[in-house]
Amino acid sequence: MKEIFNMINRKPEPMTILISLVAALLLSMILYGAYRLANTKESYQPQFAVTLVTMALISAVLMDLIQSNLALSLGMLGSLSIVRFRTNIKDTRDIGFIFWSMAIGLAAATQSYFIGAAGSLMLACVMIGTKKRVAKQAAMLMVIRGSHTDLDKMQELVKEQTESVKIRAKNILAESFEIVYEVQLHEERGNQIIEAIFGMGGIDSVNLLAQNS
Repeated sequence: MKEIFNMINRKPEPMTILISLVAALLLSMILYGAYRLANTKESYQPQFAVTLVTMALISAVLMDLIQSNLALSLGMLGSLSIVRFRTNIKDTRDIGFIFWSMAIGLAAATQSYFIGAAGSLMLACVMIGTKKRVAKQAAMLMVIRGSHTDLDKMQELVKEQTESVKIRAKNILAESFEIVYEVQLHEERGNQIIEAIFGMGGIDSVNLLAQNS
């Protein structure tokens, strides 16, 4: 018991702490690049990418604190978990990136550099490899404004050009209308469907908005 107590309260060497932080930073660069490549232009969030890097460093610092003050480190980890799970996640894959970031910090602080590097490379391959499946059909909002057009025909056209469609809002006035659809479509077909809708005539504007925006 005395040996365990001494190990818990042992203060890490400054050079060891510095090396662990540098290792966490280098490994988090793999995470940063993987997050960038694993997301489309619409779903990529620069602020979240930076947060992942900082979380890796924070995790490394917390692990260093565990070696010197167990009670303090547990309290800080508890606070971090509360903040984490009270934050909304738009993309479920972001949860994986968050835990990956924390794992980098743990690996760096415990000098498990090979595990951290090998795990990061494998996770990067998985996340990037699944990008096409995730981005194949992007959920978007389509806002159509116009006047004097066949709304039934327009809706049929939207159904034909998309994988799925739901009406989110409809505003019909005497001389104009505005309809908001939630659609699933291949990203490369966005311009095609916009041109098809304008080809009907009586359309003033067509906007495609990513759900994350």
